[in-house]
Amino acid sequence: MGSMIKRLVGLLLFSFFARSSGTDCGKWFSSDCLAESDKRYDKGYTNDIKEQESFWKQYEGYWINEFLQLNNPITGQDLLVPALLNPKNPVPRVPYTLRRGFYNESIVGSRYYSNRVYIYFPANETFCNQTVPEGFVNVIGNGQCGVNGYAKDAGLYGTSSYEKDGRIQFLRATGNYGGNADPNSNMTAVDELTFFFASTIEANGLVNVFTGTFLNNFTQISGTQSVFLQGLPNNPILQTQVFLMTKVTREEWLAAIEQEYESANVLPEDRIDVAGIQGCFSGDACLTEEEWCTADPACSSSPYQEPDGTLKAGPIVGIVLAGVVVAVALMVAYFDHKIRQLRKQVRHDFARRVAQSVTLTPGSRQLSPEALAAEFKKIDKDKNGTISNEELWEFVSSGKLGEMTRHEFDALYAVMDADGNGTVDFLEFCAYMSLCKADFNDAKDRMSIRQVRASFLAPTESRSSFAEQTAQRYSSRVSMKVPSNIVEEDDKEEADEQKEDQDIEEKGSARQE
Repeated sequence: MGSMIKRLVGLLLFSFFARSSGTDCGKWFSSDCLAESDKRYDKGYTNDIKEQESFWKQYEGYWINEFLQLNNPITGQDLLVPALLNPKNPVPRVPYTLRRGFYNESIVGSRYYSNRVYIYFPANETFCNQTVPEGFVNVIGNGQCGVNGYAKDAGLYGTSSYEKDGRIQFLRATGNYGGNADPNSNMTAVDELTFFFASTIEANGLVNVFTGTFLNNFTQISGTQSVFLQGLPNNPILQTQVFLMTKVTREEWLAAIEQEYESANVLPEDRIDVAGIQGCFSGDACLTEEEWCTADPACSSSPYQEPDGTLKAGPIVGIVLAGVVVAVALMVAYFDHKIRQLRKQVRHDFARRVAQSVTLTPGSRQLSPEALAAEFKKIDKDKNGTISNEELWEFVSSGKLGEMTRHEFDALYAVMDADGNGTVDFLEFCAYMSLCKADFNDAKDRMSIRQVRASFLAPTESRSSFAEQTAQRYSSRVSMKVPSNIVEEDDKEEADEQKEDQDIEEKGSARQE
């Protein structure tokens, strides 16, 4: 029984753990999901930049940037005045005067677009009259020095991050900024009024650090910017600027750009059609969808994947205990059923054996005290007033029941020996026979019916004699009239009875095997 329970519990646990490989987290039997406490693992958490950080709702829009100061702190040069252009300079100067920049900051879901236009004014006559050294130029594009200004686009593009913390990570800088952004380049809201910008451009190694603060109910931004060049000793600051950005409507922004073009006398072919360009100003330098999806959480796979849950110890113990309880209950129910069947069978067999041996008084089908005493003495071979195990075994083995197995006999004797002293006295014998009353009466009735049938197959004299005896036996219980043609009518019943007796004998043989 113990080994069977172990097998049942083992089977239960095997089935449970087989199903729990790759267990989902957050179930009653498994560990909590990381997503419950860490939004990086939460697939349902938004990738929308403005939903992650409301600061960017105020930042989005059209801005005009006034450059208040732009210089080189090392040389003291004013970088707002024109300088001959040397393309080899990591921070190239331009042969124009810079006054303002025009920024279109837009956010669409998880993507950030910053499209900017810088409009430069013509240099003065003195600058244009100086001799231009080899490798330098004093004009860009199709215009003339001192006559025409110039326009240059710039762009910054990025996405929300897998961190889902409201930061904007930059993927590419185009135009005037030129090059892919370092993976650590980002723009972060420090608080509800201040943001911090830090980017490194891979192409030239320039590092921009930018800090801005909202003023006047989010209509202006005051800030500073510093530019470093990686690789130089002590990473010196090459450029600093102070600026003031003012928020305007789209119509005001487009009108201001057109006015600036006219004031700077920028040739039509050198102007940038900001009104007709959507998404990115820089043409082939813009990000493709495939490039966007190298980092955009909305179309790429996050490194923060929810791991499989682990099973909790409490539920495992509970399941094991429940499995053991169920297994034990099933085993108890099964063995209880088998014991009941065994007791019923041995009671039936013993009653039939007694019915074969006992002789009842005419007209009675009940065992009288005298009949019980006579049967008890018949079984008690050594006449010591008790029936031993061996004596009862000899009795049940001597009838026409087929062989009762030793296991069945032990169950019979254990029930009869009520006080467990190893012997069965007369009171215990009578008590057990009272349990066998229905089985005894049934067995006796069957024997009588078979005897009646047998008498009608015997010679005439025997029939008459046996009929008289049978009539006397049943006279107190029932008035039975036997038809003259009973032999013919009972042929089928006789065959059924013979088959039943044969089945009983075969059953006894099977139990012995």
